[in-house]
This record gives sequence, structure tokens and C-alpha cells, in this order.
Amino acid sequence: MKEKNCVAIAADRCFRGIQVQIMTMDFQKIFPMGDRLYIGLAGLTTDVQTVAHTSSSS
Repeated sequence: MKEKNCVAIAADRCFRGIQVQIMTMDFQKIFPMGDRLYIGLAGLTTDVQTVAHTSSSS
């Protein structure tokens, strides 16, 4: 969704394990990159954690 002065990012917070079994419902997928910049990550859990950790330590 976008408007004149804003953009919205939506994501579920569940982490699915083997055979679509839900492991947790509080897995973070949207991360702040700056004061007005956020990134939404999808894909393998280990990849999301690696990219989030790498970008936060830069």
C-alpha cells in the first residue's frame, strides 16, 4: 500500500518449520534500516537472520 507521503509493509509473524508446521508466532521479518527506511525479508529463516544481523552491524 502506498499514499502520497507513506508506504505500508505487511507481513505475518509466524515461522513455519518442516511440512508447514508453525513453530512460533513472533518471528520478526521487518527490520529498521534507518529513521525512515525499513526492509521486509522473506525466505529461509537462517537467511533472514543472517541478512538482518549483517545489515544491523554495518
